[in-house]
Formats: sequence, C-alpha cells, structure tokens
Amino acid sequence: MSLVIRDLELRRCDGVRLLGPLNLNLAPGERVALVGESGSGKSLLARAAIGALPTGVKKVGGSVTAFGQAVPQARPGVAWMPQDVGLLLHPLVRLGDLLTTRTSAPVEPWLQRLGLPTDRSFLKRFPHQISGGQRQRVALILLLAPGAELLLLDEPTSALDPEAQGAFMALMEELRREHGLGWLWITHDLQVAETMAERIVVLYGGEALEAGSTSDVLQKPRHPYTQRLQAAHRGLPASETGFLEAPQERHPGCPFQPRCPQRRLSCSQWAPWQGTAEIGLRCETASALASSIRPWPSSS
Repeated sequence: MSLVIRDLELRRCDGVRLLGPLNLNLAPGERVALVGESGSGKSLLARAAIGALPTGVKKVGGSVTAFGQAVPQARPGVAWMPQDVGLLLHPLVRLGDLLTTRTSAPVEPWLQRLGLPTDRSFLKRFPHQISGGQRQRVALILLLAPGAELLLLDEPTSALDPEAQGAFMALMEELRREHGLGWLWITHDLQVAETMAERIVVLYGGEALEAGSTSDVLQKPRHPYTQRLQAAHRGLPASETGFLEAPQERHPGCPFQPRCPQRRLSCSQWAPWQGTAEIGLRCETASALASSIRPWPSSS
C-alpha cells in the first residue's frame, strides 16, 4: 500500500475531537477522492498523512504509514499540494532559485513538460509575477521532480475557471500515466471526483460516512448525506435545514443526524462501520432507505 491510515483520531489541544477514528487505504497508483463540505475534516486528513498537523491539533490515536514507513519519515514519497500553492513558493525567492534549490532533477525538461516558459526572464520572476495557473504548475514541479509517487491534492481546481480547470485535470491524468502516480484528491465537486477518482470516501463532521467505487457512490448513494451532496450538485432543493455544527457542539452518534430527514432515535448511537475501508457505510437508516434521487448521469 502507498498509504495506510488505521484508526486515526485527531483532537484539538482542549480535547475536542476533530476527526475519526478513521481508516483509509490507497494502493500504488490508485486515485481516491475525498468529498464533503467545508469543515468536514478533508484537509486535516491530508495534513495528517504528511505529518504536518496545524498548531493546536494533535494525533491522539491510530497510525499513518506511507510506503511501509511511519509518517513523516516517508515524506519523500508523499507530497501535499495545499489549496493555496503560495505556501510552497517563497514570495521573496525567484522561480529559478526556488526550483534549483528544491529539486535535484534538471529543471528545463520539467518546465517544458508542464508548458511553462524556459527563458531566463521567466525564471527571474517572483511567484507574484506569474499567473495562478503557472504558480500551480511550478508547485507541481516542486512535488514531482524529487520523485513523489503519491499526491495529496487539496481542492486544486477550486480557484480555476472552467477552461483552466479542465486543462489542469487533463495534465494530471497525463502525468499519472507517465509517472504511475496515485492521489488523494480533496474536492467538494462531485463532477471533479467522477473524473479524477476511481474510488470515493465521503466525509462529514470529521467522520467517514460512506466509501465505495466512484460509480457506486454517485449512482447509488446510500448515506443520506451522500444523497444530499448529489442533490445539491444538481441544484435540487434541500429536504433538510441547518448546517455543519462546530466540533465542540456536535452531538453523539452520526454528525449528520441534526440535519437528516430520515433521522431515527438510534442515530444518536453509532452503528458499526459496515464493510471494508474501501467499500463501506456507517448509517443506521441507509439499509431502509429508498433513494428518491435520480441515478447519476454517466460521463461515458
């Protein structure tokens, strides 16, 4: 496995639980999407996978290993692209200096492959002097040139216009085929997840609610929250009210229960996870639900 997360639990320093316990596996070259609304814990999971948790957050249980080594010792094989790629580009260091000091491979072939200028005038620029799409591709060089095999991509297309978004996804697919890359692609956009992943994990309130193949999760969603995500993507009216509660205000049991139109009294107690980390569900009511949402349209 390129990434194995076992019973991972993250808490704030004051003891409030933020994520988990959670299990997740990625095989070499596998493409997995992590979906859910803001605050669900997607970025925290990615940060835990590289051993770089934000200040005030600590791991209180579980383990994370990448390529057989405990994180963060395995970091050379795993690379994180934050939503703000500026975090990878020092604002006071010219592009040429940044690339030559942070990579061991020749820079020019990578610039050519990613469609960036190779002339000296470009390399003498500072990060703020190039476009957002160019900054993203420079960041990719910093991740891939040292030999990363697993990418953790945090909403990489959310700030791009539709044309740039399509170009970036096409580029990533080409790079995947060329270098055997696998990735954990964090997104709130189900259309992006359908295009860029073969498997989906649905997060809400720091909990994994459903996991499965992309086609199964999108065409036959079982958890009420997954169904709601699908309906929201299509612009269908909501059947529930409310919002994701702050971590310190969350109720015991399923974090979606305050908003769930199929809520039962038993939802205040967690049902055991049904299935494996790759294909599974955690829901008291899903087995009795008949989805009222039309099947997800196939992209084929």
